[in-house]
Amino acid sequence: MASPASGSTPFERLKSRFDRDMVCPECGYDDEEGEWLSTTDGSRVVYQHICPSCGKVRQHNYTLGT
Repeated sequence: MASPASGSTPFERLKSRFDRDMVCPECGYDDEEGEWLSTTDGSRVVYQHICPSCGKVRQHNYTLGT
């Protein structure tokens, strides 16, 4: 786990964790060069990866509290 002194945000650390999981559960393809993409609308963060082999969409959604 990264230390707070590393300068990365919690969102960057979470994305880094997802980026270590690049094997498609549908077809088994290991997307070694891929990465999870993230988007936000200010109240929700969505991390998504689309398998380049079979097109399986994996997604994690997080709602931000106030």
